[in-house]
Amino acid sequence: MRIVHILHEFPYPANSGIRCDMARRLEAFAALGHQVLVIAWVPDGQQPSPANLARLAQSAGKVELLEIAADPATRLRRIWNLRTHPSYIAARIPTPGASAALIEGVTAFAPDLVWVEGIHPSWLALEIHRRLEIPLCYRAHNIEHRYLSEQARLARSTRQKLALWAGTWGLARAENALHTAADHVFDISADDLAYWRDKGFTNGQWLAPQPDPDILAQAGGQSRDIDLLFVGSLSSPNNIAGLKWFLDAIYPAIVARMNDIRLVIAGRKPPADLVRRAREIGVELIADPVNAAPLFGRAHVMINPILHGSGVNIKTVDMFATGQPVVTTTKGARGLPQEIVEQLVVADAPDAFADAAVSAVRAGRAGKVVADRATLIATVFGTAAVADALATVLPTGAVH
Repeated sequence: MRIVHILHEFPYPANSGIRCDMARRLEAFAALGHQVLVIAWVPDGQQPSPANLARLAQSAGKVELLEIAADPATRLRRIWNLRTHPSYIAARIPTPGASAALIEGVTAFAPDLVWVEGIHPSWLALEIHRRLEIPLCYRAHNIEHRYLSEQARLARSTRQKLALWAGTWGLARAENALHTAADHVFDISADDLAYWRDKGFTNGQWLAPQPDPDILAQAGGQSRDIDLLFVGSLSSPNNIAGLKWFLDAIYPAIVARMNDIRLVIAGRKPPADLVRRAREIGVELIADPVNAAPLFGRAHVMINPILHGSGVNIKTVDMFATGQPVVTTTKGARGLPQEIVEQLVVADAPDAFADAAVSAVRAGRAGKVVADRATLIATVFGTAAVADALATVLPTGAVH
């Protein structure tokens, strides 16, 4: 199969939930033997490193990178596009000349389908779908208008709050239009899928995210010197809010019962106040880890104390893939099938979360063996799930 894979940002380093989801699906496409043309956006003047370009080239036969430029002419054109498109979509509408060149290149590639990651790059995906008359597949990562509104509410800086609120304008309308136009919607969340079905959309199905293969390789057998581990983007307002709740309402109760507890927090772009708070209370904070997989291999217990969000928490999937206990909240387990949720420890009250974390750490230190999840992970989250999704779009005999 020949796939045009449109990504709203460059997927490497895969240090956020959406980057992880995009990168692992691209790798699954390649592992299944499909030919892939990748189109992705990069910020103005921030070209990917040679190492990250080389990593992308391992899965993509051809790559087209577009800049989200910041020059005056581009800003004016973006403002003009805001008449009809939300800001994050408007920022990714190429110039007429660039659009013509892209369509020409895509046409020469002779794709069987176009797969768009999220709503932000949907203008180009819809244009390719219309011009080439090929199936359009939409990977829905969230109920975007709800998710962005909640992120805006949680944002701590005025600048970030205003940018996020601005992004919500017209977003619900654009989401409905994309769901209407797409031949297939592959939702990351079973709960979000139910939301769209209640609105009358019947073109959706659940597609699980793939866990990090490096984390799978770390499962079992390692010497574990970290008691509690959180790994996630530290630039996301919902993650910061969850960590603040954990550090304020839960962590003191854990320390009172286990004064030698070792908590590690790791993620990209931690805010200065979180760095300062971690230092003050003796928590190890690892900023912008190059590779988080070894940390997972060293931890007894994973925690995801998130209180807000939609879609599926990719970090919960990665934590689950370690085979170790995962203590999380109802929001952290959101969107996952019941057979997975049953193997998580879900606690929404601070006392219950602290009790669960302490019990799991003590069991881990005592060498208690965790149930083998390998078969369940392979069945629900494996590459075969991507193959099944593609088979619903085009039968094998209908591709180039």
